[in-house]
Amino acid sequence: MLFAAAAAALAAPASATEYGLGNYQLGLVLPLAGYMPPPGVYFWDNFYLYQGTGNLYQNSNTRNLSQVTYNFAANIGVLAWFTDATIFGGELGFANTSAYGSDTTTVVTPYVDALGVDRHVTAQQSVASFTDTEFSAILGWHAGDQHWALTLSGFVPTGDYDAARIAQTSLNRPSVDLKGAYTFLSLQSGLEATAALGINVNAINTVTNYQSGAELHFEWTLAQHFPFGLSAGVGGYFYQQLTNDGGPGDLNGTFKGHVASIGPIITYKLQAGAQEVDFDARWFHEFDAYNRVRGDTIYATMSFPLHTNPPSAMASH
Repeated sequence: MLFAAAAAALAAPASATEYGLGNYQLGLVLPLAGYMPPPGVYFWDNFYLYQGTGNLYQNSNTRNLSQVTYNFAANIGVLAWFTDATIFGGELGFANTSAYGSDTTTVVTPYVDALGVDRHVTAQQSVASFTDTEFSAILGWHAGDQHWALTLSGFVPTGDYDAARIAQTSLNRPSVDLKGAYTFLSLQSGLEATAALGINVNAINTVTNYQSGAELHFEWTLAQHFPFGLSAGVGGYFYQQLTNDGGPGDLNGTFKGHVASIGPIITYKLQAGAQEVDFDARWFHEFDAYNRVRGDTIYATMSFPLHTNPPSAMASH
């Protein structure tokens, strides 16, 4: 899903994918990304915080030294329907991801005045609205302790976008994402190992005529699930832009961004009568950022089944 980004400079479009960010929401699917729950309707409510600072022009022919700080906060809702239908032996599901969020972006641009004194100009803007929307089709397979999922997602610009602003809740570019995920979850030992790999292909932003390159994302989890409902582990994500940006609106040169992260993941399954509720907390600290900001991502998630037939436990997602 998208919780979108902001412009990276005062007068020019950002770079290494426009605005330095992508539609795909890194870390949202962890943990258990390869596990599909039993047939039914499920809901995930995710509280999301992100703060990051950096220079999006580290390898730019413009030599832009602007430092950008993003502050995002959002409530991300995921509504999923997993059916009894099968295709190629896999169970079929559908999901819609939407969010309401806010973005406060600050840009600090250094310059030298006529007397040779180093100075800087600071600009800050904020916006709050619904963000862009993700629609997904999912196929899931199970074999004992092993689980696989294949997800095809489309991102639709539905947020608040204004190319004249430095703060946005939309990237204003449709995209398609294809992701494969695998989860090993031992019913005996409680050990979980999860990996998810995907590629996001962007359409052009028709307002700025900026064509963002294709993006690869990899997410992973290693965790231990205990019999009393608690699990604890570590996870992270890696992002690498695969192809150069382009289009008439690309004023900064052909170069790519990447970033990696790692952090703790804790989940707890609460039984409330016949209802099970799952709680997840994830913190991802970013490092090795290039042509992107670097910061910290925090998720706090509550998830539960709205309807299952037959009744069954829902694993944390």
